[in-house]
Amino acid sequence: MSEQHIYARWLDIGTRIAFVVLLLSFFVYVFGLIDPLVPHQDLVRLWSLPVDHYVSATGAPTGWAWLQHLHRGDYLNFLGVAVFTTITLVCYARIVPALPRLQAALAAIQIAVLLAAALL
Repeated sequence: MSEQHIYARWLDIGTRIAFVVLLLSFFVYVFGLIDPLVPHQDLVRLWSLPVDHYVSATGAPTGWAWLQHLHRGDYLNFLGVAVFTTITLVCYARIVPALPRLQAALAAIQIAVLLAAALL
């Protein structure tokens, strides 16, 4: 199987998984199955604030601290987005062994750049 077919198959699977996670987490949020960090009735007032004021008023996490709030309905939605953003990285990692050396090295560098960007 060619690298392109492997990549496409993994991309298709990853996209389907991410979509289901996003859909389920949105369902949980909209129907209030898990309490949000920011109550729905406060959103309209808070959306107009500058980000630093919003963070102060809500106690919203910054950076990777959102992971500690996955038990909240509004932050559970971030999980689906995070799955979507990792699909390319996973697809590249999957095809590295199937690539010729130079292309594998370039794919590995792309993976490193994506990881560095995510962590910084």
